[in-house]
Amino acid sequence: MLSHIIIGKCPNTEQVCTNWVEMSIRYQMTLLLVALSTFFVGTTWAMQHYVMLPAFASIERESAVHSLGRCIEAIEAETRTISMLAGDYAAWDDTCVFVTDGNEAYRESNLTRSFHQTTGNDFLAIVNGQSEVLATSCIAPESGQPRAVPEVLAMIQAAGSPFTDFSDKDQSLEGMVHTSFGPLLVAAHPILTSKREGPVRGSVIMGRFLNPKVTADLSEQIHAASNLAILDFNNSGISDQIRTSLPVSGVAAKTVEIDKATLRASIVHNDVFEKPLIIVTLLIPRTISLQGRATANLATICGLIGVVSMLFGTGLALRYRVVAPLQKMAAHVAKVGETDNLDARLQSTRGDEIGILARSFDGMVEKLAESREKIQAAAHRAGMAEIASEVLHNVGNAVNTANCCVELVEDRLTASRLSGLEMATLMLAEQAPQAAHFFSQDPRGPKLVHYLVSLNNTLQRERCENLEELRRLQDTIRHIRDAIASQQGHARRSDFRQRVELISLLEESLLLNAALQQQTGAQVKIIAGDLPEFHLNRSRLAQVLVNLEKNAFLAMQSVADREHVLEIAIDIFADDSLQISLRDSGVGFTSEVQNRLFAQGYTTRVEGSGQGLHYCSNVIREMGGEIWAESDGPGLGAVFIISIPRAVRRSQQLSASSEPRSDASSATESVNTSSYEKAEQYV
Repeated sequence: MLSHIIIGKCPNTEQVCTNWVEMSIRYQMTLLLVALSTFFVGTTWAMQHYVMLPAFASIERESAVHSLGRCIEAIEAETRTISMLAGDYAAWDDTCVFVTDGNEAYRESNLTRSFHQTTGNDFLAIVNGQSEVLATSCIAPESGQPRAVPEVLAMIQAAGSPFTDFSDKDQSLEGMVHTSFGPLLVAAHPILTSKREGPVRGSVIMGRFLNPKVTADLSEQIHAASNLAILDFNNSGISDQIRTSLPVSGVAAKTVEIDKATLRASIVHNDVFEKPLIIVTLLIPRTISLQGRATANLATICGLIGVVSMLFGTGLALRYRVVAPLQKMAAHVAKVGETDNLDARLQSTRGDEIGILARSFDGMVEKLAESREKIQAAAHRAGMAEIASEVLHNVGNAVNTANCCVELVEDRLTASRLSGLEMATLMLAEQAPQAAHFFSQDPRGPKLVHYLVSLNNTLQRERCENLEELRRLQDTIRHIRDAIASQQGHARRSDFRQRVELISLLEESLLLNAALQQQTGAQVKIIAGDLPEFHLNRSRLAQVLVNLEKNAFLAMQSVADREHVLEIAIDIFADDSLQISLRDSGVGFTSEVQNRLFAQGYTTRVEGSGQGLHYCSNVIREMGGEIWAESDGPGLGAVFIISIPRAVRRSQQLSASSEPRSDASSATESVNTSSYEKAEQYV
């Protein structure tokens, strides 16, 4: 299958293509997804079988060894129980008397079958100091019948036997011995008085057979959820398979995997002579490993199902969401490139859909560039006559703002209290020879100090206000420079569009008219919802907004009998067109004036040039939009409305419609103002 995908015939030649670049995007993505999915499934499987399953097996072995340890502890606890009872009998005056004189009453009351029933022990022997067995009793735990264990008695009577060789009264013996009836748990204590006083007069040995019942009790004590078996190490019936899997005596437990479902754990326990005696074996169901293996297999199956689902879903998504749209775009761009308007092409080396799209798109861009150059040349020739008046008009607006700032500073300096400071300094100069008397005795002295403090506060406030006006003056001068730079840019190229944040642009335009707004005392109210990113000519739209805002403030300044509000509303329509309306509460106009507002040279103000609204109309028309004005009549205010089509920048629009911003437009963005909220607010 892979060979059929990689080796195919090129669409334009008869040669065989083996280059990955020549494959279609669909096959490239399919191969990539298959490779990634295979790698994912393989990695998951390897992680489960080489990391997780061995970890489960290790936990299982540790659990088995722990269970064996608890079993050995239970055997030792059973031996300690026997040892405690043997110690009680050994440290008893009656036992001392019996060892000395063979008291028959002691024998009849203590060395009977009831002893075994009461204590649960199967073996009892009392030995004197000469290693002579004075009394012994052994029964079969299953039937209760007497049982002979001569091998145990031989161990007791042997020279140097650990059962009788107690050099210290605090010594004792605990452990196991081998008998013909199986392992015997034994404990021996030296015979002393009830006050544990010597000398040692012999020993008391008690024992209990490690039979199946005891083994079952031990299994219940340790709560072993497995098969516990205690085997006689010397039993010839133990299979060679078990013997070869046994650990060395005195070494930790050993686990052996019998099959996939069973684990055997074994440990060898020594007798009192440190020789191997019993084999403690646990047959443990491998539930942990089985569950881990089942989980791993299920995870692998789920991974395969997930990978197949991902391949199927991703394939459908690539087909309908990626490949098909790309093919459609490529066909469309190729068709547009074949028309008379867009016929230029680039030499693309790619043979897939992206290559077709690149060649067609580059050809379209080249054609758009040529068309733009033609439009720029025509606009340059047609607009040369208007450039001078536009520059003068824009600069004049900014100069008026600067003049307002200068007048405010002049008014503050004229009304300044510097004259009072001069009088105060003259008084200080006159009173300098008798300054001490003046400030301590003359009532004018303290008043002069208070006056100087008040004067300092006033001058500081005036200084801050003047600095603020100077900052605004600097911003206005910067705007003059930007306007000139913008007009110089227009002299070289046609209008272009760029990304614009409209709220920020409104802030900058209002900042340039801040002095006039302050003189008017008007508030600015912006009504806008959640605005998208616009695609406009930033610098030219800024000039239009500055002009319209200035006209609105001047119109409201002429009406002094009301509180003035300039309301700026922004609306976006379904066809991505933008509408900006500026509503003032100024003088308004009649229908006759409305028809002439945008004519060149027409003005309603004595100091007006008649170029501002005409320039705004030309700019908006060049942007493909329109501008108009409405009024309910004189004294009722007016509203100027700007409508610009295709103003919303969409992610699917071609990026060729954007060009780098000019220095002039970048400079206007450097004005730092406080941000407006997108809801209704007041400046």
